Amino acid sequence: MRSWDKVKKMAGAENGEIADAASDRPETPNSESQLSGDGDKPERLSKLPLTRIKAMMKMDPDVTLASQESVLLISKATELFIESLAKEAYVHARQGKRKTLQKKDIDNSIEELDSFAFLEGTLD
Repeated sequence: MRSWDKVKKMAGAENGEIADAASDRPETPNSESQLSGDGDKPERLSKLPLTRIKAMMKMDPDVTLASQESVLLISKATELFIESLAKEAYVHARQGKRKTLQKKDIDNSIEELDSFAFLEGTLD
């Protein structure tokens, strides 16, 4: 299995989340964007800046080399994490009959779900 296929699988491509974006992708990713089928504007694989993520990864003294695939994987995982936290916070906002997320909605989401327990106290 090619390394890019492994990244797609780990990032959720089997559910079709990034399969469309990665279908025309070369074997090894080496840029933050690729040309879409229309050819007029690039389609980004990540909404987060990969260069900054790579810089943050390199801040760790244990990391000497961060491949483009690992940076993309961390980026996708971060996007999915932020999405799940935002969706849960949105549920709390809707329960309060509001359309705007507030800090208390995020706090309530963190307190309610065990998967967010490691974030307790971070917004204080």
